[in-house]
Amino acid sequence: MAVAAAASAAAFGMAAGGATLAVAAPPAPVAPATGLQAQFAAAAKEFKVPESILLAVSYQQTRWESHQGRPSTTGNYNVMGLTQVDLAAVAAAQAAAQPEVDQRGEGTPSAARKPVPAPAPPVDSPALHTLDAAARLIGRPAAELRENTLQSIRGGAALLAEQQRGAKASQSADPAAWYGAVVRFSNGGSEGQGSAEGREFADRVFGTLKVGATRTTSEGQRLTLAADPAAAAHSPAVDRGVGRAPATQDSARTAPLSAETAGAAPAAGNPEAAGAAVAAAAAADPIECPATLGCDFRPAAYAQNSTDVSDFGNYSIANRSGVDIDYIVIHDTEGGYNGSLATFQNPATLASAHYLLRSSDGHVTQMVANKNIAWHAGNKSLNMHSVGIEHEGFALSGASWYSEQLYQSSATLTRYLADRFGVPLDREHIIGHDDVPGPVQSSVNGMHWDPGTFWDWNHYMDLVGGHVSPDQGYVIGGRITINPPFSNAYRPPINNVASQPANFVYLHASPAGPLIGNATLNASDWSDKAAAGTSYVVADIQGQWTAIWYNGRKAWFWNDGTMAAADNRPGQYVLTPKAGLSSVAVYGRSYPEYGAYAALGVPAPNPNIVALNYTLPAGQQYVPASTTPVAGAFYYNPTINGSAPGDRSWVQGGVTYYPIRYNHRLAFVSSADVDLVPAKTDVLASGERVQLLAQTSSGPVNAGANYTRGVWEKYHAAPAVGGPADPNQSFAMLYMGSQLHAVTVANGHVYTADRNLYTGEWTPWYDLQVNGAAGPLSSPVTEVTVAATGTRMHVVVVSGGRLLEAAADYSEGRWYPWGDISGVLGLSPGALNRITATANGNVMHINGVGADGKIYSADADYNRGVWGYGDINGAVGPLNGTITGLSAVAVGSQQHVLALVDGRIKQATADYAAGTWNGWGDVSAVTGQTAPLTRLAVTYTGNSLRLFGVSGGRVYNANGDYALGRWSGWMDTQAPGAAGPIDPVTTVAVTGV
Repeated sequence: MAVAAAASAAAFGMAAGGATLAVAAPPAPVAPATGLQAQFAAAAKEFKVPESILLAVSYQQTRWESHQGRPSTTGNYNVMGLTQVDLAAVAAAQAAAQPEVDQRGEGTPSAARKPVPAPAPPVDSPALHTLDAAARLIGRPAAELRENTLQSIRGGAALLAEQQRGAKASQSADPAAWYGAVVRFSNGGSEGQGSAEGREFADRVFGTLKVGATRTTSEGQRLTLAADPAAAAHSPAVDRGVGRAPATQDSARTAPLSAETAGAAPAAGNPEAAGAAVAAAAAADPIECPATLGCDFRPAAYAQNSTDVSDFGNYSIANRSGVDIDYIVIHDTEGGYNGSLATFQNPATLASAHYLLRSSDGHVTQMVANKNIAWHAGNKSLNMHSVGIEHEGFALSGASWYSEQLYQSSATLTRYLADRFGVPLDREHIIGHDDVPGPVQSSVNGMHWDPGTFWDWNHYMDLVGGHVSPDQGYVIGGRITINPPFSNAYRPPINNVASQPANFVYLHASPAGPLIGNATLNASDWSDKAAAGTSYVVADIQGQWTAIWYNGRKAWFWNDGTMAAADNRPGQYVLTPKAGLSSVAVYGRSYPEYGAYAALGVPAPNPNIVALNYTLPAGQQYVPASTTPVAGAFYYNPTINGSAPGDRSWVQGGVTYYPIRYNHRLAFVSSADVDLVPAKTDVLASGERVQLLAQTSSGPVNAGANYTRGVWEKYHAAPAVGGPADPNQSFAMLYMGSQLHAVTVANGHVYTADRNLYTGEWTPWYDLQVNGAAGPLSSPVTEVTVAATGTRMHVVVVSGGRLLEAAADYSEGRWYPWGDISGVLGLSPGALNRITATANGNVMHINGVGADGKIYSADADYNRGVWGYGDINGAVGPLNGTITGLSAVAVGSQQHVLALVDGRIKQATADYAAGTWNGWGDVSAVTGQTAPLTRLAVTYTGNSLRLFGVSGGRVYNANGDYALGRWSGWMDTQAPGAAGPIDPVTTVAVTGV
């Protein structure tokens, strides 16, 4: 608590005299295992299942998450991921769902009118009803296994024990003996550990067992599975790459499809023969899959639907190379694995994907060779340049998560494809179906929104290797990546959905205002959502609200620093309209100009290049998916057999486009309409950094150094205090959170100002000696220093020769008025000068030079309400010479005190945990200082003590690295390449973080 007045000292029992040292509390005793960890142990003991097997199975199902009893998209429940699927309800939901329309993405009325067959009904199997089977085994209602973690774990353990007995194996204590039971657990009881379905799941379980796992769930449960490489080695498991580096491209596993076979087709009018011949040819394609996944090739239909050779499905024969593939698109089938496969094998569906993943074990089925164009995204431009991955998911009411098997298999596949085709590992290239724009305006409202608001992009991109690095240095005009936590710490409201984690932030028309446009809180409404991993340009900042340029306007989201990460890497660019243009057109596809079609003798689409009803206005900036524009392209493929003139040819145009993140979805702008300009980056607000305030012959200046990035912010004019300039003006500074707070003494008054390190802007200086702040003082202020304890900033001054303190509490939003420290300590006027302050936790140290030339320390322990006062020289020995400056910094339990003695630096260190002092060391000698210093300021960042001294009107810097045990020499901060030249300096203050 701040010292309010001398009278307060008696109430706190404060005592003067004697050095008071802060003592750390002893560590809390380690509590026995509780919660989920204990439940796993108890269930394992009850059903005689190795605890490690039970933990590993649960980890591979759900990562030990309960999901509050809500189902996954494939009917898994609770921590064990037991399944309960009502097939009649699924069929009804599929019948009521919006059909897949024009996934070929032509964007023409005729394509949209083509009839689409109903999806194949789901196929029943025991794997869809493991929850009911487990409930019967433990004699509990199914609802308890859905909602209660203990009963879910007991049910899973009982089911594993039953599957072990079904495999005619003993309930051994050896985890390696349970491989067959784990296979059967996944597939609902298929016979034997040789069953294809389930082996991939079991391999991953034993891979997890091999490397172990530790995780804190979204509900705060901390669990640990110890590594057991011996058990994994003695099991029949194949290493599926758990804990390994991403796989590289495999060689073809079967003979490749020849150009002759690919181009051939049976005569028109015989669709059955066409389908059989082309399916046989497709079956000869290589399986393009990493070795760590079990994959097969089951071709999507390539056949005519009538006697018309232009009426065919479900993909286009092409000859794409790696340079043609820029995106990987993530989908959700809203149907079971077998039913979805049957749907894609019906040519009348007019839709396909390159891959289909099974939920129960993560098995991958390739359906279309990557050289061919699958019809999956509803946008021909995206289809031409992407690979589509479908994930099994039923249309279940309340479904809100995806199985871990889907995430792990999909991420392994995506990383393999990204490595093979050079696809960047970011969310501008690894996208959801909901990121795909409508090719023309009439298609926009019908575009799909899978995989939806509950796909954990954070986890998925971490598995892929494209995670977001946290960086809080938001700057207007800089790039930002949406990064909300997918945990119970962030559960945005969603209509008709229970409170749960989600992957987006809502966007508002103004800070705390309504949602943008006519948007809603519906999960399917993508228009007011910025999704995790997507990147935008910061348009404005107001307190804890951040605006981005989105859909042609400012869109605001609440941001306490955990909702987004700044992207201040060097070399980042943004797009803005060319000078003189009031706005530029936005396109949903990247087609070539008409002349490019004529040059090849093929008809152009009608319409061809057509803008959406959106614009990119002047003054706005958007993130390009690539800094190299892409040429407009169109793949002409009107018939199944390539019989039309110019059939199966790429039309390449001269017009080029930049793909951009325009709103929730991607879009395209003509490169002729925009300029690619460097994004603003902020060196002030992330990494190891310092801020300097200096008084020069022409006024105060400010600069910064970022040691993490190895860059300097140039010296620039700092705000001047109102009234006459004071050549003797002095400063003190500190960081609190992400804000820089400064205090100054000018003309006998003390002022404070803040710098917003996100925007670089200073507030005006504010006089503390007014009512409502710290209040008036009867004598002029001659010195000031500042320190922080918790959320309080303590301003300590010398006024009329006495030590006084005021405090600003930022959590309470108030100032505590001046208190008389000299009165509390019994100090006479003029007892201390050249004061400096710092704090270890809640203990503040005020160091100063006494009238006798010795250094004293006044310590305030705000936890205990006790003051102490002691002679530092008495603890560490005398200093020979005149002390002309004093600075101090607290690090952990230590305080480093640095004295400027006849222009040279001496250092002593107090270790408050050990209750000891180290004697004076000669810093000037170890840093190679030659010229005497007239001022000294010190701070600490990372592992380094940062010294800043004034000599000959210039500011110099030296650094002591405590991790490496060495000092640097001195450098001139005013040199070119550093902070740059300024007028002669008289004093300097510094703070770091």
